[in-house]
Amino acid sequence: MPKNFTRYAWAVLVYNLGVVLWGAFVRATGSGAGCGNHWPLCNGTVTQHSPSAATIIEFTHRVTSGLDLALVALLVVWAFRRFPRQHPVRLGAALSALFLVTEALIGAALVLLEHTAKNASVSRAYSLSRTSSIL
Repeated sequence: MPKNFTRYAWAVLVYNLGVVLWGAFVRATGSGAGCGNHWPLCNGTVTQHSPSAATIIEFTHRVTSGLDLALVALLVVWAFRRFPRQHPVRLGAALSALFLVTEALIGAALVLLEHTAKNASVSRAYSLSRTSSIL
């Protein structure tokens, strides 16, 4: 396996873990509604003027997640160009992309349905239980 690809794959994994941990921080601080019910924009705009702490936390998560999507896309392209058909690296890269897109869609649904932050509705409990069963 090429040394550069291996290094890059490990770097993407470490970065991805950082994004996941930041997502946990978003959840723990109740900042999931920091951008309102807008997705992918934050409060309906790209740039934020005088944002609250919750907005900064949530917006940072969205930006790092978007960068993660680009990093994983590059990983997939590189894997498919460098490794032959049926190689396990191709499968791993494709699954990484699939899981990342699935996570992004789940996050978008939670935001658009307003099932974030302090929402204690029955519909939020149901959607979170359905999300957990999918994963």
